[in-house]
Amino acid sequence: MYEGQMQTACLRSCEIAARKIVHRFYPLRHCQRSNRSVIGLKNVKTVRECADFARDKQGLAFNYSPVDRNSSNWYELVKEREQNKSTVPPWKAQPPRVAFNSFGFDDFYNCHVLDCPEYRNLSSIVNDTRFDYYTLYARLLPSANATCIPSIGMFLFEDTRLNYSNAYNSCVTAGGSLAHIASDARTFHLSKYIANLPSGNNASANSTNVTTVEPLYYVGLNETLKNRFFTSAEEQLDCFTFRAWAPGHPDRNRHPPSCVALTDEGSWKVYNCNRTLPYICELHTSGPALYAPKLKRKCFVKRPNNRKVPSRQVTTR
Repeated sequence: MYEGQMQTACLRSCEIAARKIVHRFYPLRHCQRSNRSVIGLKNVKTVRECADFARDKQGLAFNYSPVDRNSSNWYELVKEREQNKSTVPPWKAQPPRVAFNSFGFDDFYNCHVLDCPEYRNLSSIVNDTRFDYYTLYARLLPSANATCIPSIGMFLFEDTRLNYSNAYNSCVTAGGSLAHIASDARTFHLSKYIANLPSGNNASANSTNVTTVEPLYYVGLNETLKNRFFTSAEEQLDCFTFRAWAPGHPDRNRHPPSCVALTDEGSWKVYNCNRTLPYICELHTSGPALYAPKLKRKCFVKRPNNRKVPSRQVTTR
């Protein structure tokens, strides 16, 4: 009877936690689009339909062209016009004019789902009067040292060795939390990235030689009560079916609190939380943008369509 009540309570808490997870896209740039990798194309009638499609495709951002927007990129047309003004001797045959950016397959769709978002420097943003750019990371744009795991999220792989509590606080300060790993995709891709890091990150020196230790990174899974593991989002591990415990972990004779580290082989290992290790932060999605674009405003070619480039300062939600 008591066990059944515990299972019911666990299921209820899992449902509540699932409802709290809402990934919302916010507009960041008007009359511009991102050139990052496209993982889904579709013709839609509304931006909400494009956002739903992006969630289905596990995209982290998307370009959307409203149905009432012009079908040509005015920036390309103006550049073509400037090229046509160049003087050519009348007796010399002129090569056929080709648009600055010839139409590609993507141009037939008004919803482009992207596997990764723009970073703070907006290095992949291009001018395009047909599109607006939406992202899950509109207010706290990822910094240049962040790593995108396509279709999963933005992460910081920190080599500074801290105990679990300090690692947790460091991630919160960076605008995130220790990385969520309760899925096969997350565990696989994060461990794969660890395996490709320079071996120097995991070297320890003594008086005679340098030895390479096993790569271990703290992640968002800890045990405050024995056999009760929780994620950084305060979800019970029992809410998930995936497990990647290394042989002999968790140790039956352990004494909580215990904390989980991810290995480069894709397994989970449990250690005393006072042990110092490198750690992985997962940046939280955020919005709306600090300087939200005015999407109803007409696109201009000769003057900026967006107020300013996002600030380098961290803003609060």
